[in-house]
Amino acid sequence: MSLLRHVAGWSFAMAALLLIAQPFPAPAKEEPKESTVTLNAFDFGFKGPDRIEGGVVRLEIKNEGREIHHAQLIRLLDGKTADEFIAGMKAHPDGPPPSWAKFVGGPNAVIPGGQATAIMNLEAGDYVVICVIPDSKGIPHTAHGMVKPLTVTASAAQNEIDPKADVTVTLADFNFVLSQPVTAGRHTVKVVNNGTIPHELVLLQMAPGKKAIDFGNFNPAAGGQPPGKLIGGVVGIEKGMHVYFETDLAPGNYGFLCFFPDEKGKPHFKRGMTLDFTVK
Repeated sequence: MSLLRHVAGWSFAMAALLLIAQPFPAPAKEEPKESTVTLNAFDFGFKGPDRIEGGVVRLEIKNEGREIHHAQLIRLLDGKTADEFIAGMKAHPDGPPPSWAKFVGGPNAVIPGGQATAIMNLEAGDYVVICVIPDSKGIPHTAHGMVKPLTVTASAAQNEIDPKADVTVTLADFNFVLSQPVTAGRHTVKVVNNGTIPHELVLLQMAPGKKAIDFGNFNPAAGGQPPGKLIGGVVGIEKGMHVYFETDLAPGNYGFLCFFPDEKGKPHFKRGMTLDFTVK
């Protein structure tokens, strides 16, 4: 799966979001038990620490730019460096990521002025944080230099306890499964990838009468109102992994969607990876 092919799936969606870029109400603040790391995204880069402690980490992205950004963490194995990762992307933009680069999650797309959070258990090692969302010309933000090296050190014992989730979403090839009906209010959501390839979860608040597939297929150039807006979720994780995010949902209609591409470049939502649900 090409990292840059992920851009194609996001292109129309990002344009749609810019048309309706009004922050969704943030969840009520609670004192986190995890260590919190903040990345300030701008056009085009990330400001934040170069070195953090591992274990269960609450990673927050705050968008200070004029474009939409997310923070995809990729773990580099076999002693590989961020420079080697960047060189590999430039040399093989349409090829699959190297076997030594693993998707480990992060907060999904953030509108200008907005923020999002993901909670992950990070192992010690070398990482990069990237944004593959495209600009208005379809050029991924990575090509503008939106790549930040990050070193994760060994964690303290007290920082190894996962948060308690009240809802679980299971990702498969190619669908989403909710553990239970979702009620209005604040939730900690566990996202588990039981598939055989990387997947993501895009959380959408739908416009009346619209479905998640409508958002995936929306073309702003054709005119009309966007079929929904993005309000959170998590970016790509490898098979067998799990991460968490928090959300505060009002009654209404929502959807999940995965923009990750298959080996032929087709976004997973075009293979049926959407889910529509109602919050009461």
